[in-house]
Amino acid sequence: MSRVSKSWELYARACDVIPLGTQTHAKAPREALRDVEPCFIVRGKGCRVWDVDGNEYIDFRNGLGPISLGYCFDAVDDAVKAQIDNGYVFGYAHPLEEQVARRLVDVIPCAEKVRFLKTGGEAMAAVHRLARGFTGRDVIATCGYHGWMNTVTGKGTPKAIGSVHRQLPWGDVTPYEDLFRDSGNEVAAVSVSCDYRDIEKGHTFLPALRALTEKHGVLLIFDEIVTGFRLARAGAQEYFGVIPDLAVFAKGMSNGVPLSCYCGRADVMDMAKEVVISSTFGGDTLGLAACNAVLDVYENEPVIHTLWARGHQLHTGFNAACAELDMPAWFWGLPPLGMLSFSHEDASRNADLFVQFNGEVLKRGVIIYSVCYPNYSHSESDIDDALDAMKDALIQVKESGL
Repeated sequence: MSRVSKSWELYARACDVIPLGTQTHAKAPREALRDVEPCFIVRGKGCRVWDVDGNEYIDFRNGLGPISLGYCFDAVDDAVKAQIDNGYVFGYAHPLEEQVARRLVDVIPCAEKVRFLKTGGEAMAAVHRLARGFTGRDVIATCGYHGWMNTVTGKGTPKAIGSVHRQLPWGDVTPYEDLFRDSGNEVAAVSVSCDYRDIEKGHTFLPALRALTEKHGVLLIFDEIVTGFRLARAGAQEYFGVIPDLAVFAKGMSNGVPLSCYCGRADVMDMAKEVVISSTFGGDTLGLAACNAVLDVYENEPVIHTLWARGHQLHTGFNAACAELDMPAWFWGLPPLGMLSFSHEDASRNADLFVQFNGEVLKRGVIIYSVCYPNYSHSESDIDDALDAMKDALIQVKESGL
């Protein structure tokens, strides 16, 4: 019997009532890994999770990024439990909204004012609307993925929506210069999410974008959904020293409790009085209580240093194993959010190799993702155990006929 048979039986039942069997595309199990991939996780603590079959894993998915401190982190859980006794959401604002917003203004360079929502994609849609309202222009130039609400191609999206978006690449300012030369008076904002694989290009690319947008009176927006509270406490704007007009934070700011914020220049943020962005659950107390506790931990403990150190340990150990075994795999990017990928000379094989490697590490009690996220609860010995499993998995992939 499969070691994850209960997971897959439950998944079949879930698919009867839930399209894809899950709410998040990236959480759907892969048919190629039917005998080894868990479909349902029931518990987490620190850097480990347990599936519905009782299997234990060292986890580098970390909720697809939000778990920056660790699962069931005491300080965050205690804050949320204390708030539960006093209520979740009310017909008027809660004092936590002002308290947490003020703390974020102190931490985030671009933040003069802050508002709260529940998800990163929702907050990105909000800043795009603010930018259009503030500038009176329609076109948003986007770089990278900003969530499903802001995906403007494919089924279900009217072509008219795509006409006011321009998808441009990371790392090269030339296409942006071309856009502004041809139709700069139509552009409301440039909205940027860092490319994790080539993130260091941001040292030259982001200052160039800042200068270009200022020259043309266009707003610069940073998607800090992943980079915030991970690359640095204030994300890419802190790490690269480039201050945007608006930014969005989510994921790590509340260690997995649903919360996002959009923040930036006061004059732009005040357009919220005229541009309708309103949500019943914006400012619910549980997310804010969690964020308040997260801010305390980041302020008093070496969270960012640890994320970098554990990520560096993971990257150097894995890359050394690949070099030793002559395997075409590597960690790219920076330690807190590195990308693991294969680079076989036959590029058509890379996707299959990645899936095969996923299966082998799952058998050995490790969960990986295309972006592997260390959290504050990963110890050096946890990383060593994961590296042992990953090296064994590489050997198995190689012996299977790479």
